[in-house]
Amino acid sequence: MLKSYSWSRRITVISWGLMAVLGLGAFSSAQDQTINGDLTLQSASPELIFNDNDGVTYQWKFFPDNFSFDFQDVTGDTIPFRVLPGAPDFSFVIDPNGRIGFGTDDPQARLHGLNPAGPVTFRMEDSSGIPGRWDVEGGGLGFNLKDVTAVTTPFSILPGAPSNSLFVAVNGSVGMGTATPDANSRLDVRSTLLNGLLLKCSNANAHYVRVENTAGIFRSGVQGNGDAQFGALSPGKGLNLIAGGTSKIAVDSLGRISFGNTPPAITTHALVHQSGAHLTSGGTWTSVSSRAAKQDIEPITSEEARDTVRALQPVGYRYKNELEERYVGFIAEDVPELVATHDRKGLAPMDIVAVLTKVVQDQDRDRSEDRQLIAAQQKQILELSERLLKLEQKLGDRETTEPKPAK
Repeated sequence: MLKSYSWSRRITVISWGLMAVLGLGAFSSAQDQTINGDLTLQSASPELIFNDNDGVTYQWKFFPDNFSFDFQDVTGDTIPFRVLPGAPDFSFVIDPNGRIGFGTDDPQARLHGLNPAGPVTFRMEDSSGIPGRWDVEGGGLGFNLKDVTAVTTPFSILPGAPSNSLFVAVNGSVGMGTATPDANSRLDVRSTLLNGLLLKCSNANAHYVRVENTAGIFRSGVQGNGDAQFGALSPGKGLNLIAGGTSKIAVDSLGRISFGNTPPAITTHALVHQSGAHLTSGGTWTSVSSRAAKQDIEPITSEEARDTVRALQPVGYRYKNELEERYVGFIAEDVPELVATHDRKGLAPMDIVAVLTKVVQDQDRDRSEDRQLIAAQQKQILELSERLLKLEQKLGDRETTEPKPAK
């Protein structure tokens, strides 16, 4: 049989089946029973008992006394609901919309807590084998999640925090400062602040961000001495630096570097540029000099080379940022046009070598011609000497054979 409700001015009596027990006696009737007017129960421990005898017997009772007001499940031996003496107004309110108020008779949300004396706190406690207590607290000073057992506050939000300060998308991506975190990123941080993402350690120990997969480990951070560290942590793994969306610098696990808009494959050289220029493992810089990399190739004249070399002004100097070392060389602004760079701020050593080579070649050719001339002259001198010697011999022979005139 369904429950039936009869309303009076102040009291409602609910009957199950054919019996309603009010602690005053039993009414056996097939009809609902209604009591009009006030109903007062007075005894040392007044009770209002509800017995359901339709099928499986079940019993509930209201049990108020000077210790508490209980709603007891007698059959189940539990007390689902209790009010202690002195409970303040509106400790528990359910409004016509089903909204529940704690401390307010006008709840504005499905669950609304109000504490005129300070923040509202909801405690969650575990009394099992691993006890623990957590408080969710909200008020004028912010929203906090507190570990009561450890006396810590792991999570706090201050009043006025902007929208989407922390946002978790349906795919698990976390946004900080955005409600649309990048779907391909686990954490997406958006900020207009100078330090958009700050990871800080309060002591002088090393502090790193670590990212890894099954193939290798990357970390970035600050060493204990304050130096920055950035790169591959796994043995045998290298590092690629990206700019403009593509790799620009590659470093292998032995420290060999390749760089350029498209870095070439790392070789046994210490440093390789996409142009082909490289630093050998022995420390020698090798510039690109292939015909395939050049155009407008034409020889320089001997006159250009000689004029350039004559105009060069070797000087000694010290760099302003390296005063302890003295160098010799040339001043970029003062060199002849043939070996000057476009901005006249630097010099290409190979340019100087080229004009010097041309001058040396001309001098070597001139010396070669001089040697040939000298050799020809020496040959002529030798021939003349031989001819003179022969003439002298003939003259000597004539003097010997011809009779001497009489005295």
